[in-house]
This record gives sequence, C-alpha cells and structure tokens, in this order.
Amino acid sequence: MPEVERKSEYFIRAVSNAIDILEFLSASAEPVSLVRITELVGQSKSSVFRILCTLEQKGLLERRPGDLFALSTTGLSFRSNRTLARSNQAAQPHMRELAREFRETVSLAFLLDNHIEIVNVMDSPQRIRMFNVVGGIIPPHASSVGKCIIAHQTEAVREHLLTAYGMHSFNARTITDTSQLEQEFQHVREHGYAVDREESTTGGCCFGAPIWTKPGEVGAALSMSLPKDRAIDEQRIIDGVRRAARAISEDLAQEN
Repeated sequence: MPEVERKSEYFIRAVSNAIDILEFLSASAEPVSLVRITELVGQSKSSVFRILCTLEQKGLLERRPGDLFALSTTGLSFRSNRTLARSNQAAQPHMRELAREFRETVSLAFLLDNHIEIVNVMDSPQRIRMFNVVGGIIPPHASSVGKCIIAHQTEAVREHLLTAYGMHSFNARTITDTSQLEQEFQHVREHGYAVDREESTTGGCCFGAPIWTKPGEVGAALSMSLPKDRAIDEQRIIDGVRRAARAISEDLAQEN
C-alpha cells in the first residue's frame, strides 16, 4: 500500500496499520502469510508481527499453521459491518429512484451472521401500502429478499439460515416444502429475481432481486413491496427492481 503523507499530529501509524491489515484480510478469501502482510503494510516484519499478535489477542484474527493469518468470527463481523455500510451507501440513490418511479415501498436487506435483516427502507407515500422496519428479521423462505439471498449461498449456509429462522407457515400460501423451496431458489439463480405472493403477509406482494456485494458473493437484496391489487404490471416491477439491484452491484464492483 503506497505511503500517504500524514499531516495531522494526532495520526497514529500503528492504528492505521492495524486497520489496513483488517481491511486487507477482510477482502481475502484465504488466510494470508506474514510475509505478504508485511509487504502490504510496508513496515518491518517485527512491527507487523506485533500488530498481528495484538489483533489475535483481541480476538479479531486467528493464526494458522505456516505463519498464516485470517479473520476470526469477531473479525468476520468487522467485515460484515464494513460491507453493510458500503452496500447501504451504494443503494441509496438507486432506492430513491425506484421509489420515485413506482411510489411503492423499497427495502434493502442484508445477510448477517445467522439471519437476514432489513437495513434500509423508503416508504411508499400512498395511504394504503406495505411496509418494512429497519432492523426487522426477514423469513428466508417466505420473502423475496430472503429467497434472493439464500438462493446464492452454499447448501450448508442455506440449511443453517432456514434452521435458525424456522420454517414457519404464515398462511396457506407460505412455502414450507423443501423441494418446492429449492425450485424457488433455482428460479432466482436462473432469472435473477424472486416473488413473494402473499406468502408472508396476506394481501401483499413483494418483488426482489439479488445484490452482488463482492465478486461471486450475494450478501444483500433489494425489494419492492405493494398491495396485491396494485401489482398489475408485474413485469415492469420486476424489470425495475432488477435494474436497480444490478446498478447497485455494478457500483459495488467498482469499489472492490
């Protein structure tokens, strides 16, 4: 990482180096060697090793055989929070545009450790509307954003998320059959969107599309929710949500 001139008298190089290391490891899918991290930071091997040992003792890193280092569970939370903030920022203008065009509720959901959570909502200005709440936990099997996110996870992660939430039946339309759910996930992977037709809320429909938060990784999804009586032109809604989700993904890709 190139050296940048620091003029502030309050700047602490060791703290900056520690943050650089965490950010570097958060972007790596594999453990990284001490030699490679030293090259990144541009400091002596002994100085970098002391920082790594400190981060390890604080529970942010794990040491692997061969002087390799990787994020710990706590460190993974650091990565998730950083990715969440970036995704939320990138999504804002596209969510506003979508909400302005359709005048329906637009929501952003994010995959956290063992659940899918609403992290941003732009409410419909119409008197009769569907709504979401920031911080709300989303059913992975009975919501469009849940289906979009879970469809792109490994089988083990899908099973974990479904088990953690529970295959609750909200009404007669809720899909709880595993083979039927797998067909829904396959549809998402093939067509790039999911639909919740009163599966979680009677009288409401929701259309979602996945967001690629990193190359090869779907960690978020965008949705539009509205009363079923207004879901007349489904294809137009689907096209709009997919277009916005694709634009967010492209913006995030440029940052990686």
